[in-house]
Amino acid sequence: MVINELLEQRHMSKYKLAQCSNVPYTTLNDLCNGKTSIAKCSAETVYKLAKVLNISMEELLSKKEA
Repeated sequence: MVINELLEQRHMSKYKLAQCSNVPYTTLNDLCNGKTSIAKCSAETVYKLAKVLNISMEELLSKKEA
């Protein structure tokens, strides 16, 4: 998943991203494991993740799953 790649590039754990973005760890874990699609998340969730990852919401949504 693209979030895993972004986390690796930024040397950040899923737990740290969950804390910094106020997105529940279980939601983030489901996104990273492919159980949930980023396209099905609320705009607020996408915004929070994109803000912490320092990319635009559009970039986060447009990246394809690996």
